[in-house]
Amino acid sequence: MKNLISFERAVQLSVALFSLFTLFHLAIIIGIVIFDYAPVDFLWGGRMETSDELLKFEIISLLTITFCLLIVAIRSRKISASPLVLKISRILLWILVALFLLNTVGNILAKTTFEKGFGVVTILMAFACLRLALEPLDESAEA
Repeated sequence: MKNLISFERAVQLSVALFSLFTLFHLAIIIGIVIFDYAPVDFLWGGRMETSDELLKFEIISLLTITFCLLIVAIRSRKISASPLVLKISRILLWILVALFLLNTVGNILAKTTFEKGFGVVTILMAFACLRLALEPLDESAEA
């Protein structure tokens, strides 16, 4: 795994994908709040019924993606953290790997082709998070 992608490249990929998803969710929220446009048929597997429902899920998604960016920043030491917080970030990355793999399955089973396409992105996110989780940063952080 470590030979397939470097730690720094995994950090870059993670930050790029999480940042793009942040912009994506912000655009949806802005579309709902400002332009009264809620693409309920194209998102969340086509299972949302109302714009209010979609807005709630998009806000939760935005907060989750922001949290994921924070985890990557801690693990890559862009934000300094104690050895305990670094260990916790590693555990959280393993959880993200599992969640992104499940999300990939969900995307593949989605009703819309638009959302099925995100399966490729979520598998890349799982792969990048796996690489970050596998990297020991140093002896004192992992002891």
